[in-house]
Amino acid sequence: MRRILFSGLLLLSPAMADGIAPIDAARCAGMTAHHVLTATAPVDCERLSLVTFSYVDFEGRPHGDGQIVVLDAVAPRLLRVFEALKARGFAIAKAKPVEAYEGDDDASMADNNTSCFNDRAIAGTTRPSLHAYGVAIDLDPVQNPFLTLNGATVTVAPPAGAAYLNRRLHRPGKAERPGLAEEVVSLFAENGFAHWGGDWDDPIDYQHFDIGRPLAEVLAALPPEQARARFEAAIAERLATSKSP
Repeated sequence: MRRILFSGLLLLSPAMADGIAPIDAARCAGMTAHHVLTATAPVDCERLSLVTFSYVDFEGRPHGDGQIVVLDAVAPRLLRVFEALKARGFAIAKAKPVEAYEGDDDASMADNNTSCFNDRAIAGTTRPSLHAYGVAIDLDPVQNPFLTLNGATVTVAPPAGAAYLNRRLHRPGKAERPGLAEEVVSLFAENGFAHWGGDWDDPIDYQHFDIGRPLAEVLAALPPEQARARFEAAIAERLATSKSP
């Protein structure tokens, strides 16, 4: 594995194979320096993992440099999700840890960046976002924008997402619209990310998938192996319930 040190941030080369790795000291220091991790984060570097995966972009070109930082307990399932997305040909614009944007969520969204961990609060509050636990994914933010409603006024973030307010993949006489999160809601749910922001009333967050706050808090409090086992049990419980008559 080849490593590159850039501006105090340890990056993995694009040639790296799909897999899961712990957050080492250099990357942890870079996360702090680049405003992604603070001393009050609900999880620290010892509980985070780097998931590296390959994907196809919106021109159908293959990439081997997808990376997201996630809670260790959910890392195997998220790797499985991204492997399935590639197998389906689901397009991803890019996937870089949010250090590349100095922890600025708006900048990451504007760049259509798929991401996970970012020690930040829920917009407009002081409550930790589920991104601060490493258990929330933002997928292709331009194709899947964040909408806030104020009467008849809808604010779209990022602004380029306004082109995707019509959520139909197939529209007569028009090109298909790849990257819409609706196409993969069931895939995320089958792997434990059963909460989709597209189901919310206000705001509506098409890009957002998470595992739910109660489970996130339980996993963060457990030792890693127990947390992984608990996450798998939660997935099995949900699947069993969904199959019940």
